[in-house]
Amino acid sequence: MKLHYKPTDKNPLSSVYVKRIHQPYLGENWHFHEEFELIYFLKGSGMRIVGDHISNFQAGELVLVGQWLPHLWRNAEANDHPVEGADFIVVKFSRLLKGIDLFALPELSSVKAMLSKSIRGIQYSLAAGMAIHPLLTRLHSSSGAERLILFLQVMEILAADRDYVFLSSPGFTLPNEVTNENRLQKVINYIFTNYSREISLDEISELACMTSPAFCRFFKGRTNKTFFSFLNEFRVNKACQLLIDGELPIKEICYDVGFRSLTNFNRTFKKIKNVTPGSYRTNSVRLQQQL
Repeated sequence: MKLHYKPTDKNPLSSVYVKRIHQPYLGENWHFHEEFELIYFLKGSGMRIVGDHISNFQAGELVLVGQWLPHLWRNAEANDHPVEGADFIVVKFSRLLKGIDLFALPELSSVKAMLSKSIRGIQYSLAAGMAIHPLLTRLHSSSGAERLILFLQVMEILAADRDYVFLSSPGFTLPNEVTNENRLQKVINYIFTNYSREISLDEISELACMTSPAFCRFFKGRTNKTFFSFLNEFRVNKACQLLIDGELPIKEICYDVGFRSLTNFNRTFKKIKNVTPGSYRTNSVRLQQQL
């Protein structure tokens, strides 16, 4: 699988693309496109990669992905545990709506500023998601002027949210050469299928058809992280899924996600998540009981 440019189906009667998608397994490749993408999950959970950011997602998540920013969302595979399936709404739009720069209007200056920030990917607050939930469901079934009005209402609410967080780091480089992006996607896919075992630097460098020093420079230059930092973040986020979804002992989870030492797992987990695996599981259970 390769990172690829993913064009959006164009509707000559609409400036805004809206689609609600139901899928038992969400397994898209790492991809990018020229449109902004707003994605809202009504159901589902799994892992996402936005630029150089790796984390888990769940129902209620609302993210705006900027132009050309590589991203993917994947839910749990069937051989991991029962697949919940995914139900989400996707809104795609360009800076120019049918050739008109609507966001240049002074009334939409805050929206224009937000779109400029979305180059890093923006995750909005749960409150913002709840506020636009009814608007997005109406947007999906609307057409004509009503669709455009609802879209602008959604944008206005998002621009007013002050509890958002950026996802990708400022140092992440947007795609500029398809060959290098395909090489990086090959590495990321390899991590997805082999994270549970030891992966050596020589092995991953050979996969990328590079010497080890060249691969280290390439990977750090593209993701702003070392390969093993990226791999550890991936493994820790897989561990988070297992801590939330099941009752496996922490020691078993440690080895299932590719760590070879419980001490190293605990230390790495706390460094990335700022809590121990045990505290993470306890906090997650407490939060679920409150919902």
